[in-house]
Amino acid sequence: MTEIISQFFVNIFGDNAWLATLLIAIIPLIELKGAIPFGMSISFWAENALSPWMSFLVAFCGSIIVVPFLALVFKPIVRWLDKYKFFHAIINFFTEGIKIKSQKLSEKVENKKRSILSRMLVVFLFVAFPVPLTGVWTGTCFAVLLGLNFWQSCIAVIAGNLTCGLIVTLICTLFPYATTIILYVFLGLMLFAFIFKLIIHIIKKRKNPQQ
Repeated sequence: MTEIISQFFVNIFGDNAWLATLLIAIIPLIELKGAIPFGMSISFWAENALSPWMSFLVAFCGSIIVVPFLALVFKPIVRWLDKYKFFHAIINFFTEGIKIKSQKLSEKVENKKRSILSRMLVVFLFVAFPVPLTGVWTGTCFAVLLGLNFWQSCIAVIAGNLTCGLIVTLICTLFPYATTIILYVFLGLMLFAFIFKLIIHIIKKRKNPQQ
């Protein structure tokens, strides 16, 4: 399987592992957490594999490209798409968990009169932990729903993403010959988390069909 995947990327990108890593880092859910071990993988790229810090730098740059865009257009696009039944169901699936968390945290922040820095810290921690479904895409949406403005959202998400990238890079540096395994483990956890979220969503819809 690894050879097939390797050949696929080599046929498209040649020896430009940095370009493939950059583009992989932009993809939702995979982002920098998957792109760093991907770029470092000797199994995929052989002698063209990136060094740990080059992989980190390229993946980090690729993953933050979407942050300013999402911070600007997330709410307007969601409001527009939410008017249509088909898109409403899709938006609800991807944002229901984020909305619930943001509402609860907003209430806590309001009740305890915490500052904007507290909201930014929450977003930072949300993005910083290298686990599935907590990357820059969901983190930026989370920041916007928490009421952070453009610059506050960008700073919190990018700082969290930087920390996450450093953690992943450190792990891959400590286990350089296991980067492919680390990538597969992450992708497996991501798939499991997505399927679990889908099942929970379906169960909730059956219990509350009007939602």
